[in-house]
Amino acid sequence: MPSASDQTLENQNEEELTSLHSKIKSLRSVTIDILDDANRQNDQTNSFSSFASSLFSTSRHHSRSMASTSTLRQYRTIAYIVGAVVLLWLLAKVWRAAPSSVGTGGGGGLSGEEY
Repeated sequence: MPSASDQTLENQNEEELTSLHSKIKSLRSVTIDILDDANRQNDQTNSFSSFASSLFSTSRHHSRSMASTSTLRQYRTIAYIVGAVVLLWLLAKVWRAAPSSVGTGGGGGLSGEEY
């Protein structure tokens, strides 16, 4: 039959084991979270690299096609781009200047004071 001090030591060991087990579980959870975050960042880096290489390829193709065409075509392309920017600017200006009917209070109905 174990003595009282042996039983106390056994209980203390069990408590320490339980504490260690919970610490190991939390450490494992943190490690898994770090791994998931690293994989997510790696996927984002890969997609950004893919986008960057696609953009580089497109710009290289565009510069080659511009170099092989006449200057008239280059000027026409520049004019289209400038025209599109000016058109977007005008649309934004007209859109901001348009009167808003929301919240103007001009509804023709009776207000509470007119009863």
